[in-house]
Amino acid sequence: MTSKTPFGGDEIRKASRTTAAIQVFSVFLLAILVSVYVDISRRQSDLRDAVRENAMWSVYQFNREAHDLHHRLELMISSGRTDRASLEELSTRYDVVYSRMKILRETKFEQNFLSDPAVIEQVDKIQRLIFNNAPIFDAILAGEEISQASLTSLDYELAILSRETADLLVYTNTTISAERAEGRIELESLQRKSMGLIGLLVLSVVLLIFTLQRQLKGVQAAGVSLEAMADKLTVSYQAAEAGNRAKSQFMATMGHEIRTPLNAILGMVELLELTRLSPESAAHVRTIRRSGEALLDIINEILDYAKIEHGKLELEQRSVDLLTLAETSAEMMRGRATEAGNRIVVDLPYRWRARYVLSDPTRLRQVILNLMSNAVKFTAQGTVTLRLRQFRAHSSLWLRIEVQDSGIGIGEEGKEKLFRPFSQVDASISRKYGGTGLGLTICKEIIDRFGGRIGVDSVTGQGSTFWFEIPVEAAAAPHLEVALQQSKVLADLPKLKILVAEDNKVNQQVILGYLKHLKQTVVMADNGEIALERARAEAFDLILMDMQMPVMDGIEATTRLRASGGASADTPIIALTANASEEDRQRCMDAGMAGFQAKPISIAMLHRLISDVELHPARGQAAEPDAAVATVVPTVPAAAPQATETSPPAAVSVAARTEKLDALAARRQEIADILGPEAFDELMESFFDDAVELLDNLRREMSNGQPDRLDKLLHNLKGSAANVGLADIAEKSQALRQTTPTLKDIEMLSKDIDAAKQSMAA
Repeated sequence: MTSKTPFGGDEIRKASRTTAAIQVFSVFLLAILVSVYVDISRRQSDLRDAVRENAMWSVYQFNREAHDLHHRLELMISSGRTDRASLEELSTRYDVVYSRMKILRETKFEQNFLSDPAVIEQVDKIQRLIFNNAPIFDAILAGEEISQASLTSLDYELAILSRETADLLVYTNTTISAERAEGRIELESLQRKSMGLIGLLVLSVVLLIFTLQRQLKGVQAAGVSLEAMADKLTVSYQAAEAGNRAKSQFMATMGHEIRTPLNAILGMVELLELTRLSPESAAHVRTIRRSGEALLDIINEILDYAKIEHGKLELEQRSVDLLTLAETSAEMMRGRATEAGNRIVVDLPYRWRARYVLSDPTRLRQVILNLMSNAVKFTAQGTVTLRLRQFRAHSSLWLRIEVQDSGIGIGEEGKEKLFRPFSQVDASISRKYGGTGLGLTICKEIIDRFGGRIGVDSVTGQGSTFWFEIPVEAAAAPHLEVALQQSKVLADLPKLKILVAEDNKVNQQVILGYLKHLKQTVVMADNGEIALERARAEAFDLILMDMQMPVMDGIEATTRLRASGGASADTPIIALTANASEEDRQRCMDAGMAGFQAKPISIAMLHRLISDVELHPARGQAAEPDAAVATVVPTVPAAAPQATETSPPAAVSVAARTEKLDALAARRQEIADILGPEAFDELMESFFDDAVELLDNLRREMSNGQPDRLDKLLHNLKGSAANVGLADIAEKSQALRQTTPTLKDIEMLSKDIDAAKQSMAA
């Protein structure tokens, strides 16, 4: 047996029926109001367009100038004055008539006037008369003689022109008068309709007030019973929310526990890929890596979705370099795309409205990578294009990013299933391609947080284009810490005379640019032998010595300088090397060097080295045999922590790769800020020229059967690439040094260098 409250469902149903009737009446009233409003607007527009004082004035001026032109020609003919001045004055009057014709044609004040068939016919006739006589006036401007016959013919044509413009003026005046009369009639009609509309509105408002008073009583009574129901729902909701929080906490805990060993697995697999494996073993390792990465992506998607469910997805605002964002995102997907036989293309604007914007680079990159990952997944032997564009809408700057592929495409029915949690276009897709169906849902939530929109354009079998648009604000380029403190840096820095021993031209340009920016005096030596001769002959405050150089390396040059004496025998020598091992550091210390610095070189590192040099007060004078001319605090890289199950190698996770790519972009930006855009472009051109030469030498040495010389060439290429911020090329060059490279390996390295060159050119 069920209890029934006095004001329950029956009261609510009755109120609903009454409300529905009011809604129908309101729609009917609204339709009437809209129709009346449209009619009033149309009539007002007609009245507004009927006011043609501007057209009237233009036609009047046109007629007056045409009449004046004809009158002047008649005076010339009757008086016989056809001298150059009179002709030029006549040409000037023609130009005035021509300009009046253009004004009449191009006016935007009276469009109905220009659409009048009679006006169109008359204006076209007048325009032909004006254009037909243009050659005579062109001849006058060219200084040619005009015959009397030509002037007589022109007089006839201008008489017709004067008559036609007068006819147009009469027609315009008549039309305006007629429309003014019609306007008065229209205004009277509008007044009658307005009065009727006001009466209808008053009656409707009285009826609505009466009806709503009755409805209010019924709704108040029904509200009492709804409060009791709401209390029950609140208790149920709290119980469900508690269960949901427990579920999310469980997901977060399990996700962390799974990711820790999974990161370690991926790290070991990546290290294993750097070793020489049989083709079968290499294929197995690649399968393990792909499966591990897919599992890690699924875990990350589930955790992100859990954050979104609880409103914990937060966005930050900081300066984002869109060029770097696009390049790093494409670079991160390039390996996966290559495995599927796909090509990655980055399409950037020809000219940025704002290259740096305020946004959240982490979330932006997450959306881009998710869309690119889907594009690569559903495309084989095709092209995936990342396209960035900017536009302004409602005085705001918007960023549009598209990911276009040439894959399987999506039908209209499939599009409706996109951007929904755990939804796939086809149930078989999850079995064939994998995935949770959460990626696009997360992307939509992130874009919604940005205040933007996301969508897709696709046709089955013709590929897809996923896009999103978000509002952004222009921002200043992020400055390096060194640049921000430039005035203090340069003020506190001692002015030294520095000898740099470096054989690589690219590295020379970078170091020279950095030291000149720090206001230092620099002497450059191409090898250890030249450096030794200069150090014996001149006194230097600091020597930066590359370890591997032709003719004489840095170790031998340092040993000879310390042993043989000379002007710089006691000068501190800092080793610069791409070999950052403990064994190399010890060799430098044993040779008499004061410090050891791994490449690539940064301006912050050079600043620190120069700041640590303590000049001897009697610098440049003869020092006592045991006196220390200068001292430098050695710069020794800290040993990297050993990888454990809970601390996988830094290069294995997606976050670490992102951090590495961000550091790469910062490296390029640092060089460009210090050297300037033109010098940076020259530096990159020098690198790619040197890289071509080094690759040719590598091929030649392999063809000649002299693999013992490959290590120095790869070492040189590695150092140059690291110094200009091309970390991937540097890492691959170093990896080839650990193996016995083949011609195929050299060609793959060459393709990577070409890709880097094309990417920077874009």
